[in-house]
Amino acid sequence: MRFILPLLILFGLIAVPDAAFSAASDAALLWWTRVLPSLLPYLVTSSLLCRSDLFSRLPKRLAPLLLLPLGFLGGYPVGAKLAGKLYRDGALSLSDAQKAAAFCNLPNPVFLISVVSAGMFRDPKTALPLLLGVYGTALLGLIPLSRVSFAETKKGEPFALSRDLPASIGEGVNAILNIGGCIVFASVLGALVESAGVFRLFGTSAPTVRAAALGLFEMTSGANAIAALPLSLPLRLALCAFFVQSGGLSVLLQSASVLPLSLPRYGLTRLFPALAAALAVFFLTPLFCPDTTVPTMATGREMLQNTFDLLAVSLSCGFGLLLVFVFTFGLSKRKRTP
Repeated sequence: MRFILPLLILFGLIAVPDAAFSAASDAALLWWTRVLPSLLPYLVTSSLLCRSDLFSRLPKRLAPLLLLPLGFLGGYPVGAKLAGKLYRDGALSLSDAQKAAAFCNLPNPVFLISVVSAGMFRDPKTALPLLLGVYGTALLGLIPLSRVSFAETKKGEPFALSRDLPASIGEGVNAILNIGGCIVFASVLGALVESAGVFRLFGTSAPTVRAAALGLFEMTSGANAIAALPLSLPLRLALCAFFVQSGGLSVLLQSASVLPLSLPRYGLTRLFPALAAALAVFFLTPLFCPDTTVPTMATGREMLQNTFDLLAVSLSCGFGLLLVFVFTFGLSKRKRTP
């Protein structure tokens, strides 16, 4: 059974090479122009922090809480990378590292402000509900993080900038290359599903389904497609918050590349903060963007169409999550096989 999915992907690459190449090119351009320059400095800095004695100097109950602001400032997948490094150093057990990665892996605020709000929605005011909803609900992660404690580790060589900075740069470059590969692969998978004609099954709701499905595979492509939908602003921002907070398959693979994960469990853990962020953003948007969200009475036909749109989004999310978990479950089973 484990060879079926790779064979399906290979068949799709052969059947629609143009769509796969276009998706890979767009994803590679996104990685080169947006992800690499914005994320590489944080990856290097996070490696440098782990090589210093900062975490060992903090109280054992306080040190894990530092992962949340570091993950917030760095963006995906800095939180998972820090947890993975601390696990390999023996400071965190595997279960505690997985728990920390699930709650400390967060999108970068610069991404939300400049890329999503100003770039996709073309309205800087939309940044406020997004920031409050995404990071406000992320603070709930302090509850499970407060139960994580650091273990005693053997002290290595004293910190030396001349040695540890080049090593941290090397680790950051390796991590950013892994991230680029995950973004390209997830984008290609989304393009193959689209080329298979799955979205056309939903008729007039196809654009909404396409945007939601793309968000499940790669959050940036999905958020860009959601911003262009003919839906109300609160609903579009809420959908964006859901996919940006969950990260999609791309962030899931990025996290797995820096930390051994139970991928289905990690994905389900990420689902609850994403739902909370979506609800928070939906209700916060009218408070900060009242001029663009004046409610009007919908006609019966519009209400019926909105119902079908929401049903289509739910079905597409369920179908996409099924594909993601089938894929990740296959990876996790393969890792456990001796």
